[in-house]
Amino acid sequence: MKKTRYALCGLSVRGIYHFLLPLLGLASGPDANDFSTDAEVVGILDIDEERVRTFNAHYGLELPFFHAKEGVDRFIAETCPDVLLVAGPDFTHKEAIVAGLRRGLRVVAEKPVVSSCAEMREVLAAENGSRGSLVVAHNGRYNRQLGAVRECIASGEIGRVTNIEYIYNLDTFHGSSYFYRWNRQRAFSGGLSVHKGVHHFDLLHWLVGSPPETIFGFGALNYFGVKGAHKPEVEPGAPLSAVRAACPYFQKHYRDRLSPEDRPSTGWDSLRLPQKGQYPEDAYIYDEAIDIEDTYSAVLQFRNGASAVYSCNFSTPNEGYTLAINGTHGRIEAARGVNPDPTNPAYRADGVDVVRVLPLFGPPREIVVPRQGGGHGGSDVIIQRDLFADLDERSARLGLQADSYSAALAVACGEGLWRSVVEKRPFSIRELLGEWYRDALG
Repeated sequence: MKKTRYALCGLSVRGIYHFLLPLLGLASGPDANDFSTDAEVVGILDIDEERVRTFNAHYGLELPFFHAKEGVDRFIAETCPDVLLVAGPDFTHKEAIVAGLRRGLRVVAEKPVVSSCAEMREVLAAENGSRGSLVVAHNGRYNRQLGAVRECIASGEIGRVTNIEYIYNLDTFHGSSYFYRWNRQRAFSGGLSVHKGVHHFDLLHWLVGSPPETIFGFGALNYFGVKGAHKPEVEPGAPLSAVRAACPYFQKHYRDRLSPEDRPSTGWDSLRLPQKGQYPEDAYIYDEAIDIEDTYSAVLQFRNGASAVYSCNFSTPNEGYTLAINGTHGRIEAARGVNPDPTNPAYRADGVDVVRVLPLFGPPREIVVPRQGGGHGGSDVIIQRDLFADLDERSARLGLQADSYSAALAVACGEGLWRSVVEKRPFSIRELLGEWYRDALG
C-alpha cells in the first residue's frame, strides 16, 4: 500500500509535536497517535539546519533538510509530497500555502493560516484556481466541553442564539511567553488578536453558525513593552541580567531553574532544540521592538443578527475561559481552567468539565464532560486523526474541521480588532476580505 508523502515547512514546536511525531510514530503521552504505517515524511524546510540536524540525531532519523532561502517551489519539486504541512512562523505561511495550492496539493496549515487579510485574499484566490485544498488546524472546536455546547445549540434547547459572552485570560507564564518571541512584532504575527485571537473568533462564529459582519474594539499594551507595568527600575546601562533579576515574571517562573544571566525559555519544547537566528539573543518582555497589544475588548455582530462581547488579557493570575450563550429560550454556561492551579476557581481537579443549561421557564440541568488526555485538553489527538486518517462521524456532524473560509473569517476578525484599536472605528469583515466575503458558512 502506497504511503502518503508529507513535507513540513517549519520545524516549530507545533510542527514537531502536533505533526511530525504522530506521523513518524514517535508521539508519547495519553492516547498518542501513530500514523507511521500509512505516512512517510519526505523532507523539512527551515531556516536552521542545526535545528533539523539535532532533531534527526535525537530520534535517529535522516529526514532531508532544505533551506528556506532556496524556496518552497524547489522543496516541493524535489520531495514530491502529497500533503504540504505548514507550521513555521505566521509570516512564512502565505508563501508555502500558495506554492502548495498552485501545485494541486492538499495543504494543512497551523493556525493562524496567515497573519493578514491581504495574505488571506491571495490564499483564497490560489485555492479557488487550484485542484488542491486547504485545511487549517484550529483546535479550539475540538474541545469536548465546547462540543457539548455546540450540540446543545444545535438541538434547539435554548432557541435562537441572541448573544455570546466570552472571556479568555492567559496566565503570567503563557501570556508573557509571546513577548520573548517573534510574535511580539505585528509584521511577523499580525499581533495577538490574530495569532491567538483566531482561536476565539473561530469558536464564536462556529457556535453562532453565521459569519461575523462587524467588529469594533479597544486594546492596549499594559503589561509589556517599554512602559510595562512591572518593568523594573534599574540603573541606566545596567545589563539585561539586572532587569531579569528584578523582574517579577522572571522571579515567578524562572528563579528556581535559571540564573538571571541565562536566557528564559518559553518552555514548550522539551527537546531543547537549537533556535539560532529565530529569536533575538537579548530579547526581553520590555523591549522597544514590541508593537502589539496585550489587552483586548471587542464587540462583534454576526450575519444572522446575533452579537458577542469578547475580551482577552495576556497577564492574569490564572488561565482559562468563561463562556455564556444566551438564546430566545434559555442560556448555556461553561467555564474551564486550563492549568491545574488550585487558585483558579474554574479548574476542576476531578477531571471533568461541566456545561450548565438554564431554560427560561424550566429547571436547569448539567452536562458532565470527561476530560481527555493529550495536548490542548485532548483536542490534539482528535484533530490529528481527522487530519491524517479519516474524518470521524462526530467531527463531520459538528463541523469540527476548519476550512479556508472559516480560517479567513478568524483572521479578518483579528485584523479588524487591532485596526479598530488603531483607527478607532468599526471594521466590516466584508471590507477586510473584499470579494471573498460570503453571507453564509460552509
